[in-house]
Amino acid sequence: MAGQQVPSALMTQQVHGLLRAGLPIGDTAQVQDLICLRGVVARALDPGTRSSLIRALDGLLRWQLARFEHPRLGDAARILFGVTRGMSGLTLTERRARAAAASGYEVHHFRKRIEPEICARLAGMLSADAEDFAGGAVAPRLGRARRPTRLGADVFAWEVAEHEQALAALWSGVYALRAELLATARLASMNGPRHEQTRSSANNALWRLALLYRQAAAYRQAYGPRLLGADPNTAPEQLAHFAGWHPPVSRTTAAHLTALAEIHPGAEQFAGTLPSSPIAAEAEVWCSALADPPSPIREEQQPWT
Repeated sequence: MAGQQVPSALMTQQVHGLLRAGLPIGDTAQVQDLICLRGVVARALDPGTRSSLIRALDGLLRWQLARFEHPRLGDAARILFGVTRGMSGLTLTERRARAAAASGYEVHHFRKRIEPEICARLAGMLSADAEDFAGGAVAPRLGRARRPTRLGADVFAWEVAEHEQALAALWSGVYALRAELLATARLASMNGPRHEQTRSSANNALWRLALLYRQAAAYRQAYGPRLLGADPNTAPEQLAHFAGWHPPVSRTTAAHLTALAEIHPGAEQFAGTLPSSPIAAEAEVWCSALADPPSPIREEQQPWT
């Protein structure tokens, strides 16, 4: 069943089975349980087809391998699965030898001990991703439009279109925030958390968060405190959590961000006004924490949770 939970041992076994060919995943790969994970199903363009689910799993695995932060095994994991530049097309034996060398292990020990550890860790990351999708809101699915959108002169049709328009605006804000969060993480990794480009990206992320709160406030005013049709009930402000991790803000700070975005919706105007606003200190702390997150990250209460 799509979106089901999968035992960790079975996940590890199927992840390990991908090593022989490496990535990309072939159409005949034995991944029948992995493609049923919630995170895979949610990312598939067409969850009803196996090929679409496999492409979604392949993309998710590449993303998890990019985030594989173990100090000794990260590079080895990426080499082992063939996602490091120059590794695609090599045999498992060749990739294993290079991964063992990258991690400082003898090949036999690497195959017997380290390789299973890498697969178990990667399976754990897939499981955690699936849990993140459990009970969460799902963005409206898009399909190729084959004809113009025309509405009849009907009040109900207008209301449905108006609500879909509000939802599209909300989710566009979520993805815009996600793009800036990813940009900040990339720039922090490349240049350091205090680099001018990193801090500029963090400031833009705060602006995107403020715009999303503004859109959420508009939705709340028009349709109430919960997204219509969402299962389970989700407050519009909670969609910010789906963009990715970012430092928490208090309700008061969120209200000030909403007001600033209402008055100054442009990035330059927002950034110019923020230093003289009542939340200038909180904004500085937020941007610093985004550029250089605390380690380890702790679950923290955020507004509207």
